[in-house]
Amino acid sequence: MTITLGDISVRYVNLMLDTAENQGLDTSETEHQFGLTNQLLRQPNARISIPKFMRLGHTLIHLGQCPTLGLQMAEQARLSLMGMTGFSAASANSVLQGLSDIVTYESLSSKNVRGQSSFYQEKNVSVAEFYSISPYNDFNYFIVDMALAIEHKLVQQLSAQPLRPMAVQIEFPPPAYANHYESFFQCPVKFNQPRNALVYKTQDLLGRPILHNPVAYLEVREVCDAQLATARQQLSLQERVMHEITPLLQSDNLSLEEVANRLDLPVWTLRRKLKQENTGFTALLDQTRQALASIYLKDRQYTLGEVAYLLGFSNPNAFQRAFKRWYGVTPGQFREHAHGTSD
Repeated sequence: MTITLGDISVRYVNLMLDTAENQGLDTSETEHQFGLTNQLLRQPNARISIPKFMRLGHTLIHLGQCPTLGLQMAEQARLSLMGMTGFSAASANSVLQGLSDIVTYESLSSKNVRGQSSFYQEKNVSVAEFYSISPYNDFNYFIVDMALAIEHKLVQQLSAQPLRPMAVQIEFPPPAYANHYESFFQCPVKFNQPRNALVYKTQDLLGRPILHNPVAYLEVREVCDAQLATARQQLSLQERVMHEITPLLQSDNLSLEEVANRLDLPVWTLRRKLKQENTGFTALLDQTRQALASIYLKDRQYTLGEVAYLLGFSNPNAFQRAFKRWYGVTPGQFREHAHGTSD
C-alpha cells in the first residue's frame, strides 16, 4: 500500500509551459530536465506528481524572474482546462451550480493529500475555498495564486455578465508582488487570513451560464460521476481511510468518526470492516504518518519541525520518537542518507 502527495493533470503542466513561453522563456531544457516528453504532455489522463509540479513552477519562476506565474497562468485558462468537468460547469443550470461542479469533480484533474477545495454558503455569500497548504515557501505560493486565479477566471467565462468576487482572502502574508492581486481580481484582497478563498454574493451566481443546456448537462454529469466512481473503486478500504486521514492530520477533527463521515459509512460499519481486515483506525493513522514522513523528509523545502507539524504531531520530540520506532534512525539521519544516495 503506497501513499503519494498527490498528482495533477498535464493540462495544467501545458498551461504553465505555455504561460512561460509567452513571457519569452525557452522551456525546452526545463522540459527535458523534468522528463516532460511530448508523448507525456499529449497523453490523455496523464498526470505528474504534486512535488514535481511545484518544483517545475519554482524553476520557471526563477528562470523567468516572474513570481506572478500563478496569476498569469489564469489569463490563458479556459473551461476546457478542467476536461469533462469544464463542460459540466459550462452547461449547468446556474453559475452557482457550475462552480459547485468544479469543486465536486476536482479530483478528476488533481489530488493532494493536504486536502480538497470546497464550496459553501455563508448567509448571503458563497465561498469557493482552496485548502491550506501551509507552511508556505517559495515552492507553493504560486499554487494558491494559480488555484484562486483560475477559479476566478473560469467563473467569468461561465457568466454572460462580468462577475467579480466581493473579496479574496489569502492565508500567507503579502508577498513582494502583492500589488498584482487587486489588479487581477478587481476587488479587495486581504492577506494573513484564516483561509484561501473567493467570496461572491450568492445572488450574483444565480444566472445561467452562457452555454447552459439542461440535456447536455445531465449527459456530462453522468460521465463525470462514472469517472469519479471508477477512481474510487480502484482504492481498497484501507487506502480510502488513509486518503481521508491525510488532510485531517493538522486538524482538530482527526478521528474515526470524522473519517467514517467522509466515507459516508456508519462508524460501527467502518470499525467492523477494518477489524475484518485485521487493522484499525489507530494502526492506519500510524501507517499514514510513517509513509508521509519519508516523503516529506526527502524534500529539502521542509524543516524537521515543519514535517512534524504536517504529520500532526503535538511537538517535534513526539515525531522524533515515532520516526525512530518506524525506521530505526532519527529523521535527521534519514534525511542525510536520502540526500546522500540521491546526489
